[in-house]
Amino acid sequence: MSAPIALEFLTPLRLRRVERWDDATFASALGWYPLVGLLIGLVLLGIDVATEELLPVEVRSALLIAALAVLSGGLHLDGVADTADGMALQGEQNERLGVMSAGNVGPAGAMALVIVLLVQWTALTALADPLRAGALVIAPAMARWTVAPVAVLFTPARPRGLGATLRHGVWPFAAPLSAVIAFAAGYVLFGPEGLVLPIAAAVAALILSGAASRMIGGVTGDTYGGAIEIAQAATLIVILAAASQGWLEPTFLE
Repeated sequence: MSAPIALEFLTPLRLRRVERWDDATFASALGWYPLVGLLIGLVLLGIDVATEELLPVEVRSALLIAALAVLSGGLHLDGVADTADGMALQGEQNERLGVMSAGNVGPAGAMALVIVLLVQWTALTALADPLRAGALVIAPAMARWTVAPVAVLFTPARPRGLGATLRHGVWPFAAPLSAVIAFAAGYVLFGPEGLVLPIAAAVAALILSGAASRMIGGVTGDTYGGAIEIAQAATLIVILAAASQGWLEPTFLE
């Protein structure tokens, strides 16, 4: 039951009539988040292959960034903006949380969105096949797996809300399952060297979450969304950097 919940929460896709789930059931679905990321990645790969002969790589990369935003319902980009606005505010923790709850994009949020999207677009544009294909599939999965370590290590900033729900439901099922899927995907797609990718993604997400936690007294749903986007960008950068040194290449196309 929890796998369809993950798919419906992380994408606009609806497989059945909308229902309300108890916190434990909803939170346990985060174990399947990296699998949903892999499905999103496969859709991106399909779009890239279908447009390869029609569009230059720069335009295809922009199209993929747009498709990724649509496939995620814009949820994580909203988290980037709200988290940046909250962290940029000079005020108390409750004031920062208020800004994040308001949902209005301020200067810091706009700047953060531009930077994150630019980094992702630049990295995708610089990647050539078959490395590009592997990166498209795995980056969304690595980003979404980072919800589990963030939920394990950081307390929620509010007693209720998405941050609190995920924190309470991460054990005993969700965290181990998410880790198994993420590390298995790294190994299958890139061999033993691919095991560094979930670690790199987690480090990026934890750095952002740690900074946010110090400023707002914990993490929120916006923090999770921002961490996913940062981890996605970090994964693409690590793949590009590692490949340039000749020690990372995809194995799933061999």
